[in-house]
Amino acid sequence: MSDTVPQRIALPAPAAPSHAPVRPSDTQDYFTEVADDYRAWSPGYNMHFGFWRAGLNPLRREGMLVEMNRAVGRALQLDAARPACVVDLGCGAGATARTLAMEHPKLYAVTVTNVAVQNTIAARLDAGAGVTDRVAHVEADYTRTGLPTAQADGAWAVESACYASGAAKADFVAEAARLLKPGARLVVIDGFLLRRRPGRVAGWLHRLWADSWAVPTLATRDDFTATLQSHGFAHVEVKSLRWRVAPSALHIPVLATRFTLVELWKARGRLSPWRRKHIVASYCALALGLFWRDFDYCMVTAVRAASEAGVDPQNSASKE
Repeated sequence: MSDTVPQRIALPAPAAPSHAPVRPSDTQDYFTEVADDYRAWSPGYNMHFGFWRAGLNPLRREGMLVEMNRAVGRALQLDAARPACVVDLGCGAGATARTLAMEHPKLYAVTVTNVAVQNTIAARLDAGAGVTDRVAHVEADYTRTGLPTAQADGAWAVESACYASGAAKADFVAEAARLLKPGARLVVIDGFLLRRRPGRVAGWLHRLWADSWAVPTLATRDDFTATLQSHGFAHVEVKSLRWRVAPSALHIPVLATRFTLVELWKARGRLSPWRRKHIVASYCALALGLFWRDFDYCMVTAVRAASEAGVDPQNSASKE
Protein backbone atom coordinates (compact mmCIF):
# COMPACT_ATOMS: atom_id res chain seq x y z
CA MET A 1 0.00 0.00 0.00
CA SER A 2 1.32 3.42 -0.88
CA ASP A 3 2.09 5.70 2.05
CA THR A 4 1.41 8.86 0.08
CA VAL A 5 -1.88 10.73 -0.18
CA PRO A 6 -3.27 13.26 -2.65
CA GLN A 7 -2.01 16.74 -1.90
CA ARG A 8 -5.53 18.04 -1.35
CA ILE A 9 -5.64 15.99 1.90
CA ALA A 10 -3.77 17.85 4.62
CA LEU A 11 -2.45 15.70 7.46
CA PRO A 12 -0.23 16.85 10.33
CA ALA A 13 3.40 15.77 10.05
CA PRO A 14 4.28 13.11 12.66
CA ALA A 15 7.78 14.56 13.12
CA ALA A 16 6.43 17.74 14.66
CA PRO A 17 3.23 16.93 16.56
CA SER A 18 1.23 19.83 17.90
CA HIS A 19 -0.28 17.86 20.77
CA ALA A 20 0.85 17.71 24.36
CA PRO A 21 2.80 14.54 25.21
CA VAL A 22 0.91 11.72 26.86
CA ARG A 23 1.53 11.65 30.63
CA PRO A 24 1.28 8.67 33.01
CA SER A 25 -1.72 10.36 34.61
CA ASP A 26 -3.45 10.38 31.21
CA THR A 27 -3.03 6.61 30.98
CA GLN A 28 -4.46 6.15 34.48
CA ASP A 29 -7.39 8.44 33.71
CA TYR A 30 -8.09 6.63 30.45
CA PHE A 31 -8.14 3.12 31.91
CA THR A 32 -10.13 4.23 34.94
CA GLU A 33 -12.78 5.90 32.82
CA VAL A 34 -13.21 3.13 30.23
CA ALA A 35 -12.76 0.14 32.57
CA ASP A 36 -16.33 -1.09 32.14
CA ASP A 37 -16.26 -0.51 28.38
CA TYR A 38 -13.78 -3.37 27.91
CA ARG A 39 -16.48 -5.80 28.98
CA ALA A 40 -18.09 -5.27 25.58
CA TRP A 41 -14.93 -6.66 23.98
CA SER A 42 -14.47 -9.54 26.43
CA PRO A 43 -16.64 -10.77 29.32
CA GLY A 44 -13.42 -12.10 30.89
CA TYR A 45 -11.72 -8.72 30.49
CA ASN A 46 -9.12 -9.99 28.02
CA MET A 47 -7.90 -6.53 27.06
CA HIS A 48 -5.97 -7.54 23.97
CA PHE A 49 -6.34 -9.06 20.51
CA GLY A 50 -6.91 -12.77 20.05
CA PHE A 51 -4.66 -15.56 18.77
CA TRP A 52 -6.28 -17.62 16.04
CA ARG A 53 -5.15 -21.18 15.32
CA ALA A 54 -6.64 -24.06 13.40
CA GLY A 55 -9.62 -25.44 15.25
CA LEU A 56 -10.77 -22.11 16.69
CA ASN A 57 -13.91 -20.49 15.34
CA PRO A 58 -12.89 -17.03 14.04
CA LEU A 59 -16.41 -15.80 14.77
CA ARG A 60 -16.04 -16.52 18.49
CA ARG A 61 -13.81 -13.77 19.84
CA GLU A 62 -13.48 -14.88 23.46
CA GLY A 63 -11.92 -18.21 22.51
CA MET A 64 -9.23 -16.44 20.50
CA LEU A 65 -8.59 -13.96 23.31
CA VAL A 66 -8.05 -16.77 25.81
CA GLU A 67 -5.78 -18.53 23.30
CA MET A 68 -3.53 -15.46 23.32
CA ASN A 69 -3.11 -15.99 27.06
CA ARG A 70 -2.17 -19.61 26.39
CA ALA A 71 0.32 -18.48 23.74
CA VAL A 72 2.05 -16.47 26.47
CA GLY A 73 2.17 -19.56 28.67
CA ARG A 74 3.73 -21.64 25.88
CA ALA A 75 6.32 -18.96 25.18
CA LEU A 76 7.39 -18.84 28.85
CA GLN A 77 8.48 -22.50 28.54
CA LEU A 78 7.91 -23.25 32.22
CA ASP A 79 8.12 -26.76 33.63
CA ALA A 80 4.55 -27.57 34.57
CA ALA A 81 5.75 -30.10 37.14
CA ARG A 82 7.59 -27.46 39.20
CA PRO A 83 6.22 -24.45 41.12
CA ALA A 84 6.89 -21.15 39.40
CA CYS A 85 6.30 -17.48 40.18
CA VAL A 86 5.60 -15.19 37.24
CA VAL A 87 4.94 -11.47 36.81
CA ASP A 88 2.49 -9.69 34.50
CA LEU A 89 3.80 -6.18 33.78
CA GLY A 90 0.78 -4.08 32.91
CA CYS A 91 -1.90 -6.65 33.59
CA GLY A 92 -5.15 -4.85 32.88
CA ALA A 93 -7.71 -6.89 34.80
CA GLY A 94 -5.36 -9.87 35.13
CA ALA A 95 -6.87 -12.08 32.42
CA THR A 96 -3.61 -13.67 31.27
CA ALA A 97 -2.48 -14.50 34.82
CA ARG A 98 -5.94 -15.86 35.60
CA THR A 99 -5.94 -18.15 32.55
CA LEU A 100 -2.47 -19.51 33.28
CA ALA A 101 -3.20 -20.03 36.97
CA MET A 102 -6.39 -21.92 36.14
CA GLU A 103 -4.53 -24.26 33.79
CA HIS A 104 -1.28 -24.68 35.76
CA PRO A 105 -1.95 -25.58 39.44
CA LYS A 106 1.67 -24.92 40.50
CA LEU A 107 1.81 -21.44 39.00
CA TYR A 108 1.78 -18.34 41.19
CA ALA A 109 1.33 -14.96 39.52
CA VAL A 110 1.89 -11.37 40.55
CA THR A 111 0.24 -8.74 38.37
CA VAL A 112 1.20 -5.07 38.26
CA THR A 113 -0.97 -2.13 37.23
CA ASN A 114 -1.20 1.47 38.43
CA VAL A 115 -4.97 1.55 37.80
CA ALA A 116 -6.82 0.70 41.01
CA VAL A 117 -10.14 -0.16 39.38
CA GLN A 118 -8.47 -2.86 37.28
CA ASN A 119 -7.30 -4.64 40.41
CA THR A 120 -10.83 -4.46 41.81
CA ILE A 121 -12.23 -6.11 38.68
CA ALA A 122 -9.40 -8.67 38.68
CA ALA A 123 -10.04 -9.70 42.30
CA ARG A 124 -13.72 -10.32 41.54
CA LEU A 125 -12.92 -12.43 38.48
CA ASP A 126 -10.20 -14.35 40.35
CA ALA A 127 -12.71 -15.35 42.98
CA GLY A 128 -15.06 -16.67 40.33
CA ALA A 129 -12.23 -18.63 38.72
CA GLY A 130 -11.05 -20.08 42.03
CA VAL A 131 -7.48 -18.74 41.80
CA THR A 132 -7.51 -16.05 44.47
CA ASP A 133 -4.88 -17.87 46.53
CA ARG A 134 -2.41 -18.00 43.61
CA VAL A 135 -2.75 -14.56 42.02
CA ALA A 136 -1.69 -11.34 43.76
CA HIS A 137 -2.44 -7.91 42.33
CA VAL A 138 0.00 -5.07 43.02
CA GLU A 139 -0.87 -1.43 42.37
CA ALA A 140 2.37 0.12 41.14
CA ASP A 141 4.21 1.60 38.18
CA TYR A 142 5.51 -1.39 36.24
CA THR A 143 8.84 0.33 35.69
CA ARG A 144 9.28 0.62 39.49
CA THR A 145 7.38 -2.32 40.91
CA GLY A 146 9.13 -2.64 44.27
CA LEU A 147 9.15 -6.43 43.82
CA PRO A 148 12.30 -8.39 44.80
CA THR A 149 15.21 -8.69 42.39
CA ALA A 150 15.86 -11.89 40.38
CA GLN A 151 12.97 -13.87 41.86
CA ALA A 152 10.60 -14.26 38.90
CA ASP A 153 10.60 -17.45 36.81
CA GLY A 154 9.00 -15.58 33.90
CA ALA A 155 7.37 -12.29 32.98
CA TRP A 156 5.21 -10.93 30.22
CA ALA A 157 3.55 -7.80 28.91
CA VAL A 158 0.56 -8.16 26.58
CA GLU A 159 -0.23 -4.86 24.85
CA SER A 160 1.18 -2.96 27.82
CA ALA A 161 4.88 -2.36 27.09
CA CYS A 162 3.74 0.36 24.68
CA TYR A 163 2.71 2.48 27.69
CA ALA A 164 6.33 2.85 28.80
CA SER A 165 8.19 5.94 27.64
CA GLY A 166 10.31 6.20 24.50
CA ALA A 167 10.60 4.13 21.34
CA ALA A 168 13.02 1.68 22.99
CA LYS A 169 10.99 1.25 26.24
CA ALA A 170 14.25 1.20 28.20
CA ASP A 171 12.64 1.77 31.62
CA PHE A 172 10.28 -1.18 31.08
CA VAL A 173 13.12 -3.43 29.89
CA ALA A 174 15.37 -2.47 32.81
CA GLU A 175 12.71 -3.42 35.36
CA ALA A 176 11.95 -6.71 33.61
CA ALA A 177 15.67 -7.54 33.61
CA ARG A 178 15.88 -6.77 37.33
CA LEU A 179 12.92 -8.98 38.24
CA LEU A 180 13.83 -12.12 36.30
CA LYS A 181 16.03 -14.96 37.45
CA PRO A 182 18.93 -15.93 35.17
CA GLY A 183 17.52 -18.20 32.49
CA ALA A 184 13.96 -16.91 32.90
CA ARG A 185 12.05 -15.74 29.86
CA LEU A 186 10.34 -12.45 29.03
CA VAL A 187 7.41 -12.42 26.58
CA VAL A 188 6.19 -9.16 25.05
CA ILE A 189 3.20 -9.08 22.72
CA ASP A 190 2.41 -5.70 21.21
CA GLY A 191 2.25 -3.51 18.16
CA PHE A 192 5.61 -2.23 16.89
CA LEU A 193 6.72 0.44 14.50
CA LEU A 194 9.06 -0.95 11.86
CA ARG A 195 10.62 2.41 11.02
CA ARG A 196 11.66 5.29 13.23
CA ARG A 197 9.98 7.70 10.85
CA PRO A 198 6.84 6.06 9.46
CA GLY A 199 5.26 7.22 6.24
CA ARG A 200 3.14 10.35 6.39
CA VAL A 201 -0.25 8.68 6.61
CA ALA A 202 0.93 5.85 8.87
CA GLY A 203 2.67 8.36 11.15
CA TRP A 204 -0.46 10.49 11.44
CA LEU A 205 -2.61 7.41 12.07
CA HIS A 206 -0.19 6.11 14.70
CA ARG A 207 -0.26 9.46 16.51
CA LEU A 208 -4.08 9.59 16.45
CA TRP A 209 -4.30 6.01 17.74
CA ALA A 210 -1.67 6.59 20.44
CA ASP A 211 -3.25 9.79 21.71
CA SER A 212 -6.68 8.17 21.77
CA TRP A 213 -5.49 5.22 23.86
CA ALA A 214 -3.13 7.34 26.02
CA VAL A 215 0.00 5.63 24.63
CA PRO A 216 3.20 7.74 24.47
CA THR A 217 4.36 5.86 21.36
CA LEU A 218 4.66 2.33 20.10
CA ALA A 219 8.11 0.82 20.43
CA THR A 220 10.29 0.75 17.34
CA ARG A 221 11.02 -2.93 16.84
CA ASP A 222 14.77 -2.74 16.25
CA ASP A 223 15.32 -0.23 19.05
CA PHE A 224 13.37 -2.45 21.44
CA THR A 225 15.31 -5.62 20.62
CA ALA A 226 18.62 -3.74 20.89
CA THR A 227 17.58 -2.47 24.32
CA LEU A 228 16.78 -6.00 25.44
CA GLN A 229 20.28 -7.11 24.50
CA SER A 230 21.91 -4.12 26.18
CA HIS A 231 20.08 -4.98 29.44
CA GLY A 232 21.32 -8.54 29.64
CA PHE A 233 18.83 -10.49 27.54
CA ALA A 234 19.96 -13.17 25.11
CA HIS A 235 18.23 -15.30 22.47
CA VAL A 236 15.99 -12.41 21.46
CA GLU A 237 13.44 -13.55 18.90
CA VAL A 238 10.70 -11.66 17.10
CA LYS A 239 7.71 -13.42 15.57
CA SER A 240 5.04 -11.62 13.61
CA LEU A 241 1.50 -12.42 14.76
CA ARG A 242 -0.12 -10.27 12.08
CA TRP A 243 -2.20 -13.11 10.64
CA ARG A 244 -2.87 -14.69 14.02
CA VAL A 245 -4.61 -11.56 15.34
CA ALA A 246 -6.36 -10.59 12.09
CA PRO A 247 -9.54 -12.65 12.75
CA SER A 248 -10.14 -10.97 16.12
CA ALA A 249 -9.25 -7.53 14.74
CA LEU A 250 -11.92 -7.96 12.09
CA HIS A 251 -14.50 -8.00 14.89
CA ILE A 252 -13.79 -4.30 15.53
CA PRO A 253 -15.99 -2.58 12.90
CA VAL A 254 -19.25 -4.28 13.87
CA LEU A 255 -18.55 -4.32 17.61
CA ALA A 256 -17.30 -0.73 17.80
CA THR A 257 -20.18 0.61 15.72
CA ARG A 258 -22.80 -1.24 17.76
CA PHE A 259 -21.12 -0.19 21.01
CA THR A 260 -21.00 3.45 19.92
CA LEU A 261 -24.67 3.56 18.98
CA VAL A 262 -25.79 1.84 22.19
CA GLU A 263 -23.65 4.01 24.46
CA LEU A 264 -24.65 7.23 22.69
CA TRP A 265 -28.29 6.29 23.14
CA LYS A 266 -27.79 5.45 26.82
CA ALA A 267 -25.84 8.69 27.41
CA ARG A 268 -28.30 10.82 25.41
CA GLY A 269 -25.63 11.61 22.84
CA ARG A 270 -22.95 12.69 25.31
CA LEU A 271 -19.87 10.58 25.99
CA SER A 272 -16.89 11.67 28.06
CA PRO A 273 -13.70 12.60 26.15
CA TRP A 274 -11.81 9.41 27.01
CA ARG A 275 -14.74 7.19 26.06
CA ARG A 276 -14.96 8.97 22.69
CA LYS A 277 -11.22 8.53 22.19
CA HIS A 278 -11.51 4.85 23.11
CA ILE A 279 -13.92 4.36 20.22
CA VAL A 280 -11.69 6.31 17.79
CA ALA A 281 -8.66 4.22 18.77
CA SER A 282 -10.54 1.00 18.11
CA TYR A 283 -11.08 1.94 14.47
CA CYS A 284 -7.52 3.30 14.18
CA ALA A 285 -6.04 0.02 15.40
CA LEU A 286 -7.61 -1.83 12.51
CA ALA A 287 -6.54 0.79 9.97
CA LEU A 288 -2.97 0.92 11.28
CA GLY A 289 -2.60 -2.78 10.67
CA LEU A 290 -2.92 -2.16 6.92
CA PHE A 291 0.42 -0.32 6.80
CA TRP A 292 2.73 -3.31 6.55
CA ARG A 293 5.88 -1.28 5.85
CA ASP A 294 5.43 0.74 9.02
CA PHE A 295 3.70 -1.48 11.57
CA ASP A 296 3.53 -5.06 12.78
CA TYR A 297 2.01 -6.94 15.69
CA CYS A 298 4.64 -9.20 17.20
CA MET A 299 5.62 -11.58 19.95
CA VAL A 300 9.10 -10.81 21.27
CA THR A 301 10.76 -13.38 23.52
CA ALA A 302 14.09 -13.13 25.33
CA VAL A 303 16.04 -15.03 27.99
CA ARG A 304 17.61 -13.28 30.96
CA ALA A 305 21.33 -14.01 30.92
CA ALA A 306 23.28 -14.69 34.10
CA SER A 307 24.86 -11.26 33.75
CA GLU A 308 25.19 -8.61 31.10
CA ALA A 309 28.62 -10.02 30.39
CA GLY A 310 26.96 -13.35 29.67
CA VAL A 311 25.13 -12.05 26.63
CA ASP A 312 26.45 -13.50 23.40
CA PRO A 313 27.73 -10.49 21.45
CA GLN A 314 26.94 -12.31 18.21
CA ASN A 315 23.31 -12.77 19.18
CA SER A 316 20.90 -10.84 17.01
CA ALA A 317 17.16 -10.56 17.01
CA SER A 318 15.56 -12.83 14.42
CA LYS A 319 12.71 -11.36 12.42
CA GLU A 320 10.09 -13.78 11.16
